[in-house]
Amino acid sequence: MPHILLVEDEEHLAIGIRFNLEAEGFRVTTAGDGQTALGLLEDPEQAVDLVVLDLMLPGMSGYAVCEAIRGKQNDVPIVMLTARTLVEDRIRGFDAGTDVYLQKPFDLEELISIVRNLLARRSRGGRSPAVAAETTAVRSPAYRFGDAAVNFDSWEARFKDNPVRLTNLEMKLLRYLVEHEGTVVSREELLTRVWGMARPPATRTIDTFILNLRKYFEEDPSHPVHFLSVRGMGYKFVSGRAVPPPPGPDRTA
Repeated sequence: MPHILLVEDEEHLAIGIRFNLEAEGFRVTTAGDGQTALGLLEDPEQAVDLVVLDLMLPGMSGYAVCEAIRGKQNDVPIVMLTARTLVEDRIRGFDAGTDVYLQKPFDLEELISIVRNLLARRSRGGRSPAVAAETTAVRSPAYRFGDAAVNFDSWEARFKDNPVRLTNLEMKLLRYLVEHEGTVVSREELLTRVWGMARPPATRTIDTFILNLRKYFEEDPSHPVHFLSVRGMGYKFVSGRAVPPPPGPDRTA
């Protein structure tokens, strides 16, 4: 039975969400603040499969909780709940590592659908701690480039035989770039296709994620050969040992 950690300090809302999730067959543990939630996630007996995380929490914001979870290389799916509607808030949530940013008031059926889909994807990847132990190698067939191997079915990745733990958004971005190998894709296209933003704002969010992919999979992240910047256009992925353009101010763009 999938285990969901619900982090919500408004008791009446927590009761309603928990009731509906349990009615769908999920096991739900609730926490009223971020520190309690982080403690539960570190408990090996809890085996949390998904986190539903409120943004406005006492003492520690949902952003900080999300960043702390990702900082420990935990790739558990996170659904962030918030009444904030600004694009900047959604971007900050994605930058912190959330998978889905759901605005209040939301429809419970929508939340349940999101939870089901995230858990199904995690289960297909064999990465649900409550269902199966984490695998230690990329199973075939794996997509290979340079010294990296990625299995998009099992959501596993390795670099020089060392496991690489990617967040859901990092894996989605990598897959999109691989599927469009050799094609220059703009930041706006990535925000629309990967982040699902209907009206992509001017933001440097993509740049941070590209830098992460370079750090994970490039021999020398400061001189990438796979994740290339195209000045004024966006980014291009190449699987071979392409000769990168000369270093310039856009190299870390």
